[in-house]
Amino acid sequence: MAATDVPLHLGLRGRVAGEFVARPGPRRLATIAVRWVIVNGGVAMALVGRHRAYGLAPPVAVLATMFAAFTIVGLAVRRARVTIEGGGVRWGWDLLGVRMDLERLRAVDVYRDAIALVPRRGSTWFLSARDWDRWDAMARAVARAGLPVTVHDAGAPWRARLQSYGRVLDGLMILAMLGATSLVVIAAGS
Repeated sequence: MAATDVPLHLGLRGRVAGEFVARPGPRRLATIAVRWVIVNGGVAMALVGRHRAYGLAPPVAVLATMFAAFTIVGLAVRRARVTIEGGGVRWGWDLLGVRMDLERLRAVDVYRDAIALVPRRGSTWFLSARDWDRWDAMARAVARAGLPVTVHDAGAPWRARLQSYGRVLDGLMILAMLGATSLVVIAAGS
């Protein structure tokens, strides 16, 4: 696995068996959260400056920046794609990504609600059904790519479900929006 990678469709052998993105609802939530937090953070900072509440300026600036950073990272994660090819599996964007090559894969376990990419050494990657759009097509693409697949009729193990970041990420987006809104309320009251 490399921290930096080649653009999609280069560097992995074979034809693309499937390319997958996050579900539309979470992508939309992340986009709304970024806009909401940036607008509300700007309004809060303007209110603090207008009311000359300079004691509030540093914490408001730090919190607004922190909330913006959370949502921007969340949006970036939601915009990432998974590409499945005969040469391995890649997660990332056009210019940056990580991949697990076929030579590193010991097994690919397909469960009803997750795919586990088990390497010869290192950590297992889990792709959860609730995080990715067109889940059925993703499970079929793994087999079509010629990866070493084992299909299980059961749900994924508990540790796989814990690695699904979807609900946690959506919760962080909502908390960041609430935090940015509370900054406006605090700044307006100063």
